Amino acid sequence: MQRVRIPGGGSLIIPGDSHYFGFLSGVHEPHVAELIETSVAAGDVCIDVGANIGYFAMMMAMAAGPKGRVIAFEPVPDTFGFLKLNAALASLQSCHLEVHQAAVSSHAGELVIERQQHSTLNQVREAQPSEQGERVPCIALSEYLETAAIMNPVALLKIDVEGHELSVIEGAMAAFKAGRIKRMIIEVTPGEEAEKIGRLLASCKVETKCWIDHQWKAVGVSQLSSRTDVLVDFNF
Repeated sequence: MQRVRIPGGGSLIIPGDSHYFGFLSGVHEPHVAELIETSVAAGDVCIDVGANIGYFAMMMAMAAGPKGRVIAFEPVPDTFGFLKLNAALASLQSCHLEVHQAAVSSHAGELVIERQQHSTLNQVREAQPSEQGERVPCIALSEYLETAAIMNPVALLKIDVEGHELSVIEGAMAAFKAGRIKRMIIEVTPGEEAEKIGRLLASCKVETKCWIDHQWKAVGVSQLSSRTDVLVDFNF
């Protein structure tokens, strides 16, 4: 593992894995880094769902500064180990990164981890009643905001959970409708679940844009032709 500089002025500990080359070169999803820079101000609260090792969570923490609060969720134990290291590194850089080894879903309980070839592609899903597998606790975002006594609106919610997005959205609907989230960026796969996500978001006061051909375009979530990021602004 090694420590590298990231956009926004902070540094990060990354695994010795070639899959993290983009982190080394500083070109990993620059449109997300730019969005963090323009969306997060000193003192803000941010949440990163599916934080992996904390690349974007650290950027949020640096932007939010000493008086801000960034909360990151990562379910996979070995990946969470690096996230925890980076949370400690954040404190040395005078910012706050609070980390939880848990998944986020439509309900509180447990999910099963499905490991893929690369850690950034690991998935979680509902467990069958008698299924044996690697389990992880999960929370619903709306309930978490209540129990954690997070009173300030969340400036930026980032969701990247490799196919579990619909469940995360279902568990966050109460927070959306209560005006507790200002802006969200979520990676969505086209198909039936994207259509369901689009309908749920349409029931809230939102504006959506999709990252297509290297720019944000006013395209509906249900119209996506490939997996990409969707930017959601909640209008309250």
